Amino acid sequence: MQFAQKIVKSTSDILPFPISLIDENGWIIGSTNPDRIGTVHPPSKEALKKNTVLIYDEEKTKNMNNVLPGVVIPLTFENKAVGVLGIIGPPEQVKPYAYLVKSYVEIMWQDAIHRQTKELSVKAAETFAQYVLLNDTHNQQTLEQYCDMFQINYNSNWFCIVIDIGNALLKNTSIHHNVGDIKAELLESTRRVFLCKQDSLCTFLNSEKIILLTSVLSKEAYIDKLRCFEKLSLKLMTVLRSFQIMHTSIAIGSLSQTIAGIYQSFREANSLIQYGGQLDITPKIYSYHDWKMLLGLLPEQVNAIYNDKLAFRLSPLFQDKSASELAKTFMTYCEANMNTSKAAKKLFIHRNTLIYRLQKIEEITSLDTKSFEHCMLLYLGLKKHFS
Repeated sequence: MQFAQKIVKSTSDILPFPISLIDENGWIIGSTNPDRIGTVHPPSKEALKKNTVLIYDEEKTKNMNNVLPGVVIPLTFENKAVGVLGIIGPPEQVKPYAYLVKSYVEIMWQDAIHRQTKELSVKAAETFAQYVLLNDTHNQQTLEQYCDMFQINYNSNWFCIVIDIGNALLKNTSIHHNVGDIKAELLESTRRVFLCKQDSLCTFLNSEKIILLTSVLSKEAYIDKLRCFEKLSLKLMTVLRSFQIMHTSIAIGSLSQTIAGIYQSFREANSLIQYGGQLDITPKIYSYHDWKMLLGLLPEQVNAIYNDKLAFRLSPLFQDKSASELAKTFMTYCEANMNTSKAAKKLFIHRNTLIYRLQKIEEITSLDTKSFEHCMLLYLGLKKHFS
């Protein structure tokens, strides 16, 4: 009824005659005169049955209930009669408008139905993504029903890509823009950049995250995706900047053997975005295929018991009044591949000063800073403690 009234209003703006919209059962669901809404219009069923324009003049309508002079003409959608349009006024004046207004109303009707269908499809995709990604356990029958709805294979190998755009969607959307249209454009751009197949699912999880669920035939195919992930992500970032989305983080999760386990891939991608931000890795494109990410995550992956033992053993260094300076010196020394000259240059200090600090670390810890194994232990301990 709301939709019918919208059509009536927009049509009345360009038509000099009152109109009514009647459903297939003869009930008026939209009218220039709101008092007629919800009443029965008897001639409508006859117009639908005959599928033609019917004319009602004053003589014909004077003894009829709720019928005004004018014409009625059936409305069709996808070759099916869905209702009747009534144009009120002297028949000889309104009849020339009948087919023109009919076409206009049908186009509006069709456009609205398609828009509503699309909106329902988008909402269903968001609901499915929230269900499968935000829950540890799922009802298999429900999952299979979703898979049938979206024509995706439950038993394929699946992985998740998370595209975090922050609050850009809310921040950059003015009252003059339709949020739904912008979201649709962003999703289409994402599908296009990542060369999505028909069975891939691309949707918003919430206003800050775009989710791409993609299936592959094998582990080898997934590795191929990983190899081109950074290149495609950089391309998407460029596209998003055209939407004034300047700060984007993109991560890819691990491979799951079925759609039911893809929540683990999603959580992994989410964690990568979090860790990537903490490690200040740029560009903000994260995967376990990236050595920088693996190296940065190494201290986080060592279990708590081992970390506690390492911290206990290194506590004399942590308690030294120059601990922060010594830690920075040693980390730079490691990042310079244990080359004292390069490390000193990066720190803007004399090489002898650097050697003195390394010797002090050796005195406190009993570790050999020229030994790779000892440096690895110290690196883990300092990275965890000073990051």
